[in-house]
Amino acid sequence: MVLARPIVRMSWTVVGGLAALACGFADVFRRAGPEPVTITYVGDTILHRDSTVPFSVAVEAQGAPLDRPRLKMWSSDTSIFDLSAGHDSLVAKSRNGTATLTIQLESSILTDSMPTLARFLRVLP
Repeated sequence: MVLARPIVRMSWTVVGGLAALACGFADVFRRAGPEPVTITYVGDTILHRDSTVPFSVAVEAQGAPLDRPRLKMWSSDTSIFDLSAGHDSLVAKSRNGTATLTIQLESSILTDSMPTLARFLRVLP
């Protein structure tokens, strides 16, 4: 029975260590800095004049999707296409050409450079 106590103590130490790792204790010692962020445009890149096309944007941080990210989006030339009021559709104008849709993740933590995606879109007849 005397030998059982060190084994029990060792078992509890191992279980406690595994529980600390499972709860994210290792994150305390991780290097500080911005997490890798991926912004993905999901939609058509060729639009037809005078049409409205829905699109979506997926944002992931370290491979995990962000729920309702704050995005800033704009067109480089609003005479070719613009965003709808709800920012969920692209409105192609009556002029043919190419313009850039820029999507930027807004974050209060990131102050130097915001993760940004630029996608070239073309409007055809």
